[in-house]
Amino acid sequence: MTELEKNAILDFASSEITIDDFYKKMPQYKNEDFIVKKYNEIIFNKDSKTLGYLRLIPIRDVRLFKNIYRQLLLEDWHIEHEDIVGFFQSYFNKDIENIYILLNALINIPTYLQEDEVTKYSYIKKIIYAIGAQPQPESLSALEDLASETGDEKIKELALHQLKKKEKTR
Repeated sequence: MTELEKNAILDFASSEITIDDFYKKMPQYKNEDFIVKKYNEIIFNKDSKTLGYLRLIPIRDVRLFKNIYRQLLLEDWHIEHEDIVGFFQSYFNKDIENIYILLNALINIPTYLQEDEVTKYSYIKKIIYAIGAQPQPESLSALEDLASETGDEKIKELALHQLKKKEKTR
């Protein structure tokens, strides 16, 4: 990513320019296939700095990025995990396969999120809520299994809490 691109992205993100002005300066970013290609490049290069810039660019069809976010969620070279989990709860919540991705993320918590208990369990809570947002009955089974199989009392408590919330909405 060039300095010109970075500056245009920062100008947009800080509201110094509008989205229309951003696209006038950087028309290639209006093409989501181009953005997908950029994401694939940064994943290949494990370029966390460029990822930070790229995540500031608006996306019109977030569904195009599901596989990218699945991959990013399971990699430990960046610091975007908490935001990415939110996409699984809000947008990618109609796919049973996401349950396994999220359970894998729960097993492979990035190093930077393990530095203190509060941060770690905040992330775990987001993952458990994202699991709960996936299609039923599979999400309920995953939460039940998680609650019964984990040796971590906090994880068990969070899974049981999510199960209770889901029972109320049935």
